[in-house]
Amino acid sequence: MLKRDFIMVQIEELGKAIAQLIFNRHTGDDRKNPEIVRDIYHSLKVDPAFLLSASPDELRLFLNQDDGCGLARMELAAKTLLEESYLIPDSSPALRRKAKELLTYIQQNDNTFSLERVALLEELEASTDGKRPEHTV
Repeated sequence: MLKRDFIMVQIEELGKAIAQLIFNRHTGDDRKNPEIVRDIYHSLKVDPAFLLSASPDELRLFLNQDDGCGLARMELAAKTLLEESYLIPDSSPALRRKAKELLTYIQQNDNTFSLERVALLEELEASTDGKRPEHTV
């Protein structure tokens, strides 16, 4: 129980880092965002190249570690890919496609419903139509 609580606190802290990325982008003060993105990947013990090349099942297995929290970590990874897409416009389509793939996988495999996830998926769907709506969630 104590270990699970510790893991959930770590996941919550990573969620706060993603919220900071979004806040920084909306306020135009995103110069620290590349460093925050690197820190999130480091905390998840994953790099963007692996995220882009691994299947959702492989990624879930890797992120499960020994605590079974792979879906929660995968959602953080997907949101980080999405935020990174705003930092690296040249890589944006690939990062956004992978974020969409991961969020779709999570939506299908998680036993909780998330309005935020649905909104992100709608945003990513719209962006594949050539539009690039501003990420607000």
